[in-house]
Amino acid sequence: MNKQIFLLIAFVGLLTLARTGISASDQPQTKQERSPRSKDRIEDLDSGRNIKAKAVPNEIGRVELSEKKIQNANLDVETAGPAKIGMTLELTGKIALNEDAVANVSPRYTGVVKAVYKRLGDQVQKGEALATIESSESLREYQVNSEISGMVIKKEVTVGELARDEKPIFTVANLSTVWVDFSVFPQDFKRVKPGQLVEITYADHLSARGKISYIAPVGSENTQSMLARAVVQNPDGLLLPGLFVTGRLFVEEIDAPVAVLASAIQTVDGKTVVFVADGAIFQARRVELGTRDNSYVQVLSGLRAGNRYVAANSFLLKAELGKNEPEESE
Repeated sequence: MNKQIFLLIAFVGLLTLARTGISASDQPQTKQERSPRSKDRIEDLDSGRNIKAKAVPNEIGRVELSEKKIQNANLDVETAGPAKIGMTLELTGKIALNEDAVANVSPRYTGVVKAVYKRLGDQVQKGEALATIESSESLREYQVNSEISGMVIKKEVTVGELARDEKPIFTVANLSTVWVDFSVFPQDFKRVKPGQLVEITYADHLSARGKISYIAPVGSENTQSMLARAVVQNPDGLLLPGLFVTGRLFVEEIDAPVAVLASAIQTVDGKTVVFVADGAIFQARRVELGTRDNSYVQVLSGLRAGNRYVAANSFLLKAELGKNEPEESE
């Protein structure tokens, strides 16, 4: 009996030791399971930092300036947003005399020219004498006067010459206005209408404005184009008949959801960019542009309404960005 009790106690002791060993072996495994979770949290933190440091998808570079440099650069920052932009059509044209302001002066009677008072290029007033002629019939002298004020652009008479009443001896033109005749091709016929404003430029510095006053009802067989004419003021006489010019016709006005000032556009590594301002950091954002006029450019992609961008002196940021690029190894 005592022997049986002893064996039972021994068995219970061995069973207790076995369970204790199993529990002890489990503890290190629990610690090992916690380690990967801790590592995950660290990686998450690192990932967050990396995301924050990443550039936006269309950013091709950035510049960070000190407060002093920003002040010295005199950067003008504006906000991208909606704007009205005038759609234009580029045309080529030629300056011509305003034929409604040209006078061909002929003698009233055939006779001998006794005196000539004006030369080519002279300015004359309406009613001013141009020449004196002695009538072949009455042998009395009479004066030939200008019908309008303007410039003598053609003179076909000399003293002693027989002037005939059917042939003009002077042509006087008032050059305070001129015609500009533009060639419009078939794909643009429907876009051109009387009354539209057109801006004329010549030699990249001379500019003037006028309105389309006449559209020819027939086309040109040689050029397969239509003539559209503008009457243009020429107070300084710089628009000379016979010269070729370019014209920018204002066709219509559109509402652009996102637009920036034209002065904000720069080119970096062959890409069109706008510098977006974020505190002291300026991001060169690649943009896709649409319609433009003298003031604004439509932005189709790359910017959102509300983005603050550098509108003036952004070329300084472009230069600064070039300094930050690594030099190519030979």
